[in-house]
Amino acid sequence: MFFTYIKDFFNDMRIELKSERTVESYRESLNSFRKYLSEQHSKNVDSITVDFVSDRIIRNYIGWVAEQNSVGTRNIRLAAIKAYVKYAASKNIDLVPLQINIATLKHKTIHPKRNNWLNKEQILLILEQPKPTKTGVRDRFVMLFLFSTGARLNEMIAVKVKDVIIDGKYPYVRITGKGNKPRSVPINEETVRHFRRYAKIYHPESDRSVYMFYTVRKGEKREMSPDNVARFLRQYSKSGQAECPEIPDNTHPHLFRKSRSMHMYQAGMPLEMLSQFLGHDDPLTTLVYARADNEMKRKAIEKVAAVTGAISPDAEETVWVDNEDMIKRLLGLS
Repeated sequence: MFFTYIKDFFNDMRIELKSERTVESYRESLNSFRKYLSEQHSKNVDSITVDFVSDRIIRNYIGWVAEQNSVGTRNIRLAAIKAYVKYAASKNIDLVPLQINIATLKHKTIHPKRNNWLNKEQILLILEQPKPTKTGVRDRFVMLFLFSTGARLNEMIAVKVKDVIIDGKYPYVRITGKGNKPRSVPINEETVRHFRRYAKIYHPESDRSVYMFYTVRKGEKREMSPDNVARFLRQYSKSGQAECPEIPDNTHPHLFRKSRSMHMYQAGMPLEMLSQFLGHDDPLTTLVYARADNEMKRKAIEKVAAVTGAISPDAEETVWVDNEDMIKRLLGLS
């Protein structure tokens, strides 16, 4: 069967320290391919053989994905299939031709959206929305933590109380990023002040090994759900629209990370340092900020004009039967 090597593939990803989020993303993508073969070719998982999956079928599937999803989703589905076929080909030589053939399938470039971040006034307005209640204190600190540290949502949820170091001269937070790579992120006095207030209410005990952010379910403290954070962030963003209609409807946790990054870049932080702050594996990922800000370009042009005495009018850039389920579980697809 084509999917025979799924479990070993995912185990190999974990050995290579790929994050669980990446593993689940690849599992979802390979399940999407399986569903496509089931719906479009009437193939159950046990009849999807190595001989059946061809270069043409994969190309048709990627085209089908592109018609119904974003460029980003298309790229993720393609990356998962390429990675799995490459791994399977190392186990089964019959798959080597398929690996070679799909290697020519290119990933599409995702162009940055202009102004895909919140400005300082919009961030402050959203932070002002929670009411002065116990839940409001929590929600405000969650949003402030996301913004001030620039952490990914899953990184923030994994933080424990002991990871916040505020006793020294320079307070900071220990964050575990992709591939279990640690990084230290400095925090300012305002964030420390909100942390003390939050910890006094939610962590009065001395145990610092517990999750910083949690929900209580059946009497147990468990790490906070990402959906919960996304829900109240949308709520506060919507209420903030009454004063600032420019706050986008789709405000989400990652937008806080993007906004923090853009603010620091605008303030002059070098891209190399910004890459370290964000925990990017590839510093080139950070270059999106260098291409995105026309306001900085405009100011640079004005500075040049002050010297040269002229500004060119073109200078600013317009810039996946019961048996089926059993086989899926055995293969590792569910």
